Amino acid sequence: MGNKPSVNQNKFQRQQTTNDKQFKKDQSQSNVIAPYREGTTLAVESKLKAYLKNANEGEDLDDDNQGGRNKLQQFKEDQHNVENIQKEIIHLEETVFSKEKLQRVREDFESYSKENKMSRKKLLEYFGMAELDNKRLGNRIFQCVKSTFSQKKTGPFLDYAKFLKAISMLSQQNDEGRLRFLYSMFDMNLEGSIEKDEMYNLMMMFLEGMMSINYENQDLNDLKQRISESHDRQIELALEEIVNEIYQNHASKQNVLSYDDWRNWLMEQEGISEILSFNPHTDFQD
Repeated sequence: MGNKPSVNQNKFQRQQTTNDKQFKKDQSQSNVIAPYREGTTLAVESKLKAYLKNANEGEDLDDDNQGGRNKLQQFKEDQHNVENIQKEIIHLEETVFSKEKLQRVREDFESYSKENKMSRKKLLEYFGMAELDNKRLGNRIFQCVKSTFSQKKTGPFLDYAKFLKAISMLSQQNDEGRLRFLYSMFDMNLEGSIEKDEMYNLMMMFLEGMMSINYENQDLNDLKQRISESHDRQIELALEEIVNEIYQNHASKQNVLSYDDWRNWLMEQEGISEILSFNPHTDFQD
């Protein structure tokens, strides 16, 4: 095959040139911050360059080659995902936030991140939950924020798009967004429902997280003290009993909670109004 470009290569290169022109046009018309736009575009371009490099080194790109088709399909899917994310960012920036609030969100992200990357530690600091950095609950919160656009593994950092989406879901005027985000924390298997083991595991995470926080409320500190004096097996049995009771009283299908089941249970809990009034940043008000 040598280094002579194939018909498919030339087709891809022409398409990429067209895409670059459209991207620059979109970028000039949008108020999306540059680091995110540049980061995603470069990521897609790097995959395409690697794809074409393999072709130059002798890999067949003809339609009969399954590997070539798979890489082409993956590239198209990546490009499609980037375009959809860019559109949603623009929608969120133009419809959810005022100019003043949007500017604050951008400034907060840039303050807590480096090169368009926010770590778990910085996100939890932003949420006022620094104590949870080395706890399972802190990691679960971070994973849910990273999954606001996709459930795929996305590396150890958070980008602007997902940060913006999470803040829009957690804003004080979006109770449904808050509930959906909280529900995603319970649905660890990503099946759209909550099984008993998922409920138990997350409740244990909440309990572990609770034990790492110092409270101003004396009743909470007293409860924390009683828990710390209990044996592990006593705690496990108590949680198992609580979970069994939840499913007995609220599951519309055996051992599974739908979103509506879970929401009905949650809204009966004391103190839920305080949870739903959570402000993602002490200085950021809707």
